[in-house]
Amino acid sequence: MITHSASLLADAGQVGSAALLVLVGLALVAYAAFIVAAFIGSLASRLDAGMKVVWALFIICAPFLGALCWFVIGRRSAAAAAH
Repeated sequence: MITHSASLLADAGQVGSAALLVLVGLALVAYAAFIVAAFIGSLASRLDAGMKVVWALFIICAPFLGALCWFVIGRRSAAAAAH
């Protein structure tokens, strides 16, 4: 009986570990997609070449902060520059 309970607990631990691994993997994919989308978006914007380089370098040097700033500030300034 004790061996059977220990086996069930070990199986539950493996399932929990696998679920955690899948969750972390999905978070990493979402993180990478967020950064790539910001990088491509900054390069495809209607900003002049100098500002595109500045945004691209910012996204490369500080990936999360740079991408977040691009989506919050940069896209708005790019849209204003297009008008």
